[in-house]
Amino acid sequence: MKTNAEEERNLDRRIYLLGSSRFIRALGRTSSFLFLPIILFQIYKLSLLEIGLYSGFATLIMALVQYYSGIWTDKIGRRKFLIYIPIPVALLYLLLGIGVFYKIEVIYIIILWYSTIFFNALQFPAIQATIADITKASERLTAYTIVRLLVNTGAAIGPIVGAFMGSINLGYIFIITSVLTIVELLILLFVRETHSIKTQLTIRGINKLIFKEKFLILFALVGILFNFLLRQRGTTFTIYIFGFKGISLLELGFIYSLNGLLVVLFQYPIYKLISNRLTYLHWRALGSMIYAVSYFMIAYLEGFIGYMFIMGMLTIGEDFVSPTTETIITSIAKEETRGSYIGFYNMATSIGNFLGSVFGLWILGIFINVPNIFWFSVSMMMALVGLAYFALTLPYRKYLNDAAQKESSTHA
Repeated sequence: MKTNAEEERNLDRRIYLLGSSRFIRALGRTSSFLFLPIILFQIYKLSLLEIGLYSGFATLIMALVQYYSGIWTDKIGRRKFLIYIPIPVALLYLLLGIGVFYKIEVIYIIILWYSTIFFNALQFPAIQATIADITKASERLTAYTIVRLLVNTGAAIGPIVGAFMGSINLGYIFIITSVLTIVELLILLFVRETHSIKTQLTIRGINKLIFKEKFLILFALVGILFNFLLRQRGTTFTIYIFGFKGISLLELGFIYSLNGLLVVLFQYPIYKLISNRLTYLHWRALGSMIYAVSYFMIAYLEGFIGYMFIMGMLTIGEDFVSPTTETIITSIAKEETRGSYIGFYNMATSIGNFLGSVFGLWILGIFINVPNIFWFSVSMMMALVGLAYFALTLPYRKYLNDAAQKESSTHA
């Protein structure tokens, strides 16, 4: 059995190219995702419900596009999505930056924002499936972890840069993102096509195949509730501490930069732990429990230091959960359906993202005078999700054992 160090040395070099492109992508786009709700809240004076609705519909657009782009990347390959998408994305971020700079009508800001989401979603399944294409099943967690380390290095730097530029003018955040998208394209030009087995299935045929995968359906159903609750860590938490708890723009940048920094510091030790013991779902359950504790603490800790500590706890939970998602999905998918399975999971769990965006902010607005009730409820529900993931370890083990037996009988 290979050690972790041997697996890393044997990885296809394109993993590092993909990771570098994701680093550049995160460096710019983390800030744009983080500060856009702030722009809608502070500059355009939108209500919590309005911001929640716009954010919620953004997640639905993202998921629907990812689902169909996942199918098409299995049909026509990965490279077209990798190298063509950054061109319109760079232009759209430039226009968005100019729009914020000159404070154009909010409807045009929303249209440009949704357009960036559309094109970003077109590309994402191709990136994730490319990683699976060029790794063996035993190397996949290693590869996704390395890419994620690079992503979060960008995510650690991005919010501080964004907060600094935003203190001059918030439009500069998106202009920098536009420039970085061109750099991303230059890196991706060096990634050759990785998808050799093109699926011949129709969309209807792929849908039938997906709905026969009982474990995938169960995993997605739990993922819907998980994403509903995870969404409270994003826009809801951001608006809560910025709009109601007095955290400044620069402090907000440092809080979210801590997230990326701690992922970089702790992801590799946690990766070594989860790659050698138990199943990925056991660790996903543990990560969900850590999220639950973190949400509970939001009810009782305040101030910049308190929110930094909470973000640290949320990050540890993220380190246990995030690397396992694509690893679990691709472990049950054939090469010709990897993009489709990833797209389906993202589309299904977007229901949780949508509901979490809309109802999270709306419910927080109702309980804004007694926010402890809101955060305590989110905490208890996340603990239930952790128990659900633990329960899924049994069917997941059975699925992997059955698949291994089929493979051994085929080669016998």
